Amino acid sequence: MIRRLEMAVALDAHRNFQRAARALGISQPSLSRALQVLENELGARLFERTKTQCVPTEYGKLALVRARRILTELAETRHEIAMLQGLQVGEFRIGAGSFATQVWLGSAMGEVCARHPKLKLRSMEYLWHQLPGALMASEIDVAIGEASELTGNPEIVVGRLPRRAGAFICRIGHPLAAKAKVTIDDLARFSLIAPLLPRRIALHLPAESTMGALSADGRHYQPAIVCPSWVGIGDAVQVSDAVGTVPRASLPALLKRHPIVTLPIEAPWLCMEQAIMWRRDRMRHPALKTFREAARRSEAAIMAMAEKA
Repeated sequence: MIRRLEMAVALDAHRNFQRAARALGISQPSLSRALQVLENELGARLFERTKTQCVPTEYGKLALVRARRILTELAETRHEIAMLQGLQVGEFRIGAGSFATQVWLGSAMGEVCARHPKLKLRSMEYLWHQLPGALMASEIDVAIGEASELTGNPEIVVGRLPRRAGAFICRIGHPLAAKAKVTIDDLARFSLIAPLLPRRIALHLPAESTMGALSADGRHYQPAIVCPSWVGIGDAVQVSDAVGTVPRASLPALLKRHPIVTLPIEAPWLCMEQAIMWRRDRMRHPALKTFREAARRSEAAIMAMAEKA
């Protein structure tokens, strides 16, 4: 029945027998027969068919919800069995925000690979606010990203990394570049280019100005120009009057690309509060301990190098 459930889910996704059959790698008659068998097994018609499309019935909608749940649990079971079989045949899936991905994640992955050469490693980049959902959906085994909004979440274990300072930057020749001291009011005259910012930072920024605005639900600050990459932020401020915010650890690399200015503003709240996160209610991947240790070493070493530069 599992295969027939997979076929029903594919048919719902494509809403067309020919396209669904092509995606499944089977013939259209085979798909039609399998659906008939499934409908007989469940005792209900699951799809209304026309010449051009098929749409789930009310019975079908109910069956598809359960089918997706069954297939998700089956995939998770297979993944956990692979974990139990050890580090020789399994896969370790890492989700991370752009800064960790661009700066130090590769070094940590290399260390894990050196210790477990047959383990399959897979990294995926997410926006920071997407990481908890990816963890809870079992898309990844571990996440690295902003942790401030996870305080009190009992489902996710949070292993905090050291707090790292941020900076506001602009181009040489910018109207703010020559000021001895810059305030938030000064910044509010210009567009801000930055990632979506968490609430802890949003509390220190104007709710609505040229810089950007607080999101409707109050959880995020939406900069006027949203860019998750600190390299992209540096490139953008170089050719505009926008001001950007980046981790201070990225400044040495940015200065090699462009002659930028770090703005003199007192903003201790402008910092990264990142963490290594995993689900409390799932079996821990055998590689998790190795990765956590490697991640902390890599992050600390690369941040120390950046501070010296």
